[in-house]
Amino acid sequence: MDGQVDVTTKQFPRHKLFNRELALLMYGFGDVMTPSSESVDVLEDILIDYINNICLQAAKVAGRRGRVAVEDFKFILRKDPKKLARVEELIAMNKEIETARTLF
Repeated sequence: MDGQVDVTTKQFPRHKLFNRELALLMYGFGDVMTPSSESVDVLEDILIDYINNICLQAAKVAGRRGRVAVEDFKFILRKDPKKLARVEELIAMNKEIETARTLF
Protein backbone atom coordinates (compact mmCIF):
# COMPACT_ATOMS: atom_id res chain seq x y z
CA MET A 1 0.00 0.00 0.00
CA ASP A 2 2.49 2.69 -1.07
CA GLY A 3 3.65 3.52 2.47
CA GLN A 4 0.25 4.16 4.04
CA VAL A 5 -0.79 2.43 7.23
CA ASP A 6 -4.18 0.74 7.27
CA VAL A 7 -5.56 1.91 10.63
CA THR A 8 -8.46 -0.52 10.50
CA THR A 9 -6.16 -3.51 10.97
CA LYS A 10 -3.32 -1.98 12.98
CA GLN A 11 -3.04 -3.31 16.53
CA PHE A 12 -2.27 -0.65 19.11
CA PRO A 13 -0.20 -1.59 22.17
CA ARG A 14 -2.03 -1.84 25.48
CA HIS A 15 -0.78 0.66 28.00
CA LYS A 16 -3.50 0.23 30.60
CA LEU A 17 -4.50 3.84 30.09
CA PHE A 18 -7.83 3.70 31.90
CA ASN A 19 -7.37 0.96 34.50
CA ARG A 20 -7.49 3.22 37.56
CA GLU A 21 -10.47 5.24 36.34
CA LEU A 22 -12.39 2.16 35.22
CA ALA A 23 -11.80 0.43 38.55
CA LEU A 24 -13.20 3.51 40.32
CA LEU A 25 -16.18 3.61 37.97
CA MET A 26 -16.84 -0.08 38.58
CA TYR A 27 -16.75 0.53 42.33
CA GLY A 28 -19.07 3.51 41.92
CA PHE A 29 -21.55 1.34 40.06
CA GLY A 30 -21.61 -1.34 42.74
CA ASP A 31 -18.56 -3.55 42.23
CA VAL A 32 -16.11 -4.35 45.03
CA MET A 33 -13.53 -1.74 46.09
CA THR A 34 -10.76 -3.45 44.11
CA PRO A 35 -12.33 -5.22 41.12
CA SER A 36 -10.62 -8.11 39.39
CA SER A 37 -7.83 -6.95 37.10
CA GLU A 38 -9.19 -9.23 34.38
CA SER A 39 -12.58 -7.51 34.59
CA VAL A 40 -10.97 -4.09 34.35
CA ASP A 41 -8.85 -5.25 31.39
CA VAL A 42 -11.91 -6.55 29.52
CA LEU A 43 -13.79 -3.32 30.17
CA GLU A 44 -10.76 -1.34 29.00
CA ASP A 45 -10.57 -3.40 25.79
CA ILE A 46 -14.24 -2.66 25.12
CA LEU A 47 -13.73 1.05 25.81
CA ILE A 48 -10.67 1.33 23.56
CA ASP A 49 -12.45 -0.54 20.76
CA TYR A 50 -15.41 1.84 21.10
CA ILE A 51 -13.18 4.93 21.00
CA ASN A 52 -11.30 3.59 17.98
CA ASN A 53 -14.53 2.82 16.13
CA ILE A 54 -15.98 6.27 16.82
CA CYS A 55 -12.76 7.93 15.65
CA LEU A 56 -12.65 5.84 12.47
CA GLN A 57 -16.28 6.69 11.72
CA ALA A 58 -15.57 10.39 12.29
CA ALA A 59 -12.56 10.16 9.95
CA LYS A 60 -14.77 8.62 7.26
CA VAL A 61 -17.29 11.42 7.70
CA ALA A 62 -14.48 13.99 7.43
CA GLY A 63 -13.58 12.41 4.10
CA ARG A 64 -11.36 14.45 1.85
CA ARG A 65 -11.07 17.34 4.28
CA GLY A 66 -8.28 15.37 5.91
CA ARG A 67 -9.21 16.83 9.26
CA VAL A 68 -11.64 15.55 11.82
CA ALA A 69 -13.78 18.24 13.43
CA VAL A 70 -16.00 18.24 16.49
CA GLU A 71 -18.99 18.39 14.15
CA ASP A 72 -17.97 15.00 12.72
CA PHE A 73 -18.21 13.42 16.16
CA LYS A 74 -21.55 15.11 16.76
CA PHE A 75 -22.77 13.69 13.46
CA ILE A 76 -21.67 10.19 14.45
CA LEU A 77 -23.42 10.47 17.84
CA ARG A 78 -26.63 12.05 16.46
CA LYS A 79 -28.65 8.85 17.01
CA ASP A 80 -27.63 8.59 20.67
CA PRO A 81 -29.23 11.60 22.40
CA LYS A 82 -27.56 11.01 25.78
CA LYS A 83 -24.05 10.92 24.35
CA LEU A 84 -24.73 13.85 22.04
CA ALA A 85 -26.10 15.90 24.95
CA ARG A 86 -22.98 15.09 26.99
CA VAL A 87 -20.71 16.16 24.12
CA GLU A 88 -22.58 19.44 23.79
CA GLU A 89 -22.42 19.97 27.56
CA LEU A 90 -18.64 19.41 27.53
CA ILE A 91 -18.22 21.80 24.61
CA ALA A 92 -20.22 24.48 26.47
CA MET A 93 -18.15 23.97 29.63
CA ASN A 94 -14.96 24.23 27.60
CA LYS A 95 -16.13 27.55 26.14
CA GLU A 96 -16.90 28.84 29.65
CA ILE A 97 -13.45 27.81 30.86
CA GLU A 98 -11.81 29.52 27.89
CA THR A 99 -13.71 32.76 28.48
CA ALA A 100 -12.84 32.66 32.18
CA ARG A 101 -9.16 32.24 31.30
CA THR A 102 -9.23 35.23 28.99
CA LEU A 103 -10.75 37.36 31.74
CA PHE A 104 -7.95 36.55 34.16
